[in-house]
Amino acid sequence: MIISRINGLLSANDSQLRSRILSIRTQCLASVSILCASMFAVSAAHAQESEPSGDDAIVVWGTQVVADGLALGEEDISIRQADHLSDLLRPIPGVDVGGTHSVNTRINFRGLDDRDLNVYIDGALQTNYIYHHIGNLLINPDILRSAEIQLGTNSVTHGGLGGAIRFDTLDAADVLREGRNIGGRIAGGWASNELWSGSATLYGQAGGLDLLAYYNRVDRGNFEDGSGRATIGSDGVTQNALVKARYNFSDEHSIRASYDRYWDKGDYTQRPDMGVLTNAAITGDILLPTEYTRETLNFGYDGDFGDALDVSLTVYTNDLKLYRDESNPGIPRGILTDRQVTADNWGANLLAQSRLSTGGLDHSFNYGFEYFDQTFDYVSDVTGGAPSQGQESESLAFFVEDDIWLADGVVNIRPGIRYNTHSVDYLTSGQGDKWDKLTWGLAGGVEPVDGLRIFASYTTLFRGPELAEPFGGNAVVKIINPDLQPETGDNFEAGAELRQPFDGGAFGLTARFFETTIDDYIGEVPSGTVAGAVWDANLGTAKIDGFELGANLRTSNFDAFAGFSSSELDASRLTNADLTESLREIGDKLSGELVWNSDNSAIQIGTNIQHTFDQTTAAGDNKPAYTVVNLSGRWENALAIEGMSLTAGVDNLFDETYTSHASRSGNTFHPVFGPLVLNDVEPGRNFKLTAAFRF
Repeated sequence: MIISRINGLLSANDSQLRSRILSIRTQCLASVSILCASMFAVSAAHAQESEPSGDDAIVVWGTQVVADGLALGEEDISIRQADHLSDLLRPIPGVDVGGTHSVNTRINFRGLDDRDLNVYIDGALQTNYIYHHIGNLLINPDILRSAEIQLGTNSVTHGGLGGAIRFDTLDAADVLREGRNIGGRIAGGWASNELWSGSATLYGQAGGLDLLAYYNRVDRGNFEDGSGRATIGSDGVTQNALVKARYNFSDEHSIRASYDRYWDKGDYTQRPDMGVLTNAAITGDILLPTEYTRETLNFGYDGDFGDALDVSLTVYTNDLKLYRDESNPGIPRGILTDRQVTADNWGANLLAQSRLSTGGLDHSFNYGFEYFDQTFDYVSDVTGGAPSQGQESESLAFFVEDDIWLADGVVNIRPGIRYNTHSVDYLTSGQGDKWDKLTWGLAGGVEPVDGLRIFASYTTLFRGPELAEPFGGNAVVKIINPDLQPETGDNFEAGAELRQPFDGGAFGLTARFFETTIDDYIGEVPSGTVAGAVWDANLGTAKIDGFELGANLRTSNFDAFAGFSSSELDASRLTNADLTESLREIGDKLSGELVWNSDNSAIQIGTNIQHTFDQTTAAGDNKPAYTVVNLSGRWENALAIEGMSLTAGVDNLFDETYTSHASRSGNTFHPVFGPLVLNDVEPGRNFKLTAAFRF
């Protein structure tokens, strides 16, 4: 499959590809030259700095990203000055993040967006589908401790069709310096392409109590793309406040609680997922006052009873609200009033592990449950007090998985089963239905020599239908299709991982091949039975196949990473290819990163490069190739001030004009507005500077 996919890249337009490769090589050489010059300048200036120890040891404020055997450390990622999830996740093979607007972040795994993934923040499920012109996730990358990615569904412990990602926010214990019980951080950032940011954090420990309080504000303007064209309707403010507490009864038992509020406010375009050309063509310079908020309460217990039981329980509420004033009479097809959606979500999940040995076999049982309840309420005239439209869904799953090790740990087998139930109720029409299914998985691996693991997995899939898109008022016209089947299918993966330490470092290689089949794919269509009504229907089968390759090298002074991914959607068995909005193909991508660390870790300088190849989608649309080069660096204890750090960099060094393949793109003809260019073009060259002080 690799050979055929590479032959596909080399076919048809060979001269154009050679030209593109030469362009990439020129850009890479230029970036490496700048990087090397910077390295020599900094290392010469700071060659006499000594190794920190004890209370002076450097504690990095950053995010660790782990994805199926590949790991990008917090030290490497912290120098990127992430103000968007794309800064954290795009280097990972098989992953992209669409959307340039602050209200339109869309994570994409292998062509499936977050509507088909399970996304968690501190254990709270983020499943939402509020409005097709905005994203469903409100996440601040600055406060994230880790992002754990599972590409594809390879375990019954979660229910996503295309995989799962778990974000965890920082705790006091993560950032306190050794030997201290109180600390804080103040940071300010500037970006030349219209962004200012600032944050303040206070954290501490007293007895068994850990506390952290955090506030962040980002002011965004209308950025320019690589062609110098300014966007419209990006000028707004996002804020995030987080308070976390954990009480440790002992080393084995603790309770935790947090309050997390994220709010985004500004005068935005009617269609934030579309580019400036479409918005200007439809609404001109008209902007709409918009507020988009998330409020999460989270409670949990963690207990370790030894091999008999290790348990983590999370109970949460996760509420979203989207408000927009559309009273401007100049809006084409507007409702001439304000409107609002509230999503009241609450859930609970438990993950437990029990370990035992019997009959010469070592067992690790992972078991638990997930519960999620979601209620949408839509009001089409908030000021006038119009009646609301309500709808509710409920999901419950129980799972158990046994990781069995034999042959002295050389071989493992992991069978698992999961019982899923899902229901929807359209409270306005009084209609509802329920679906359930038992899914299962079987995975295994062998380690023929130390450090080399060969693995394979097969998992069956289940997903119930979404609620009606609430912000369009669709709940009032949505009815139940009595013949609707839930989405099912399977995911097969196989591959190998090699991990080899050496004196002063380690290197790793990974290769993974996959095929995901989604049967009875669900899309919304006219019911054909009730005038003006819509219902969900099964449209056929979608299949995605491909592979991911990755390599890591870490020494005392250098971290290097390279990855290549390829995925292809087969929509030939879908009866209506236009209803595949959540199947946003990202195609083939090559990424690489190199980070240099000084001997005392006080200086870091890095570059990362991403080339995304031309992609022709299953619907016949062409997504052009692009290459993006970024440079960055950080100086800890800067200007001889303990606790001071300076981070600088430039994103999109060569001012490329490009659109992420996970974003809205392409050309279309609208019967009312005429030809439209949909490209949600990314920002052009962007110089960044962040100063932070920690005490």
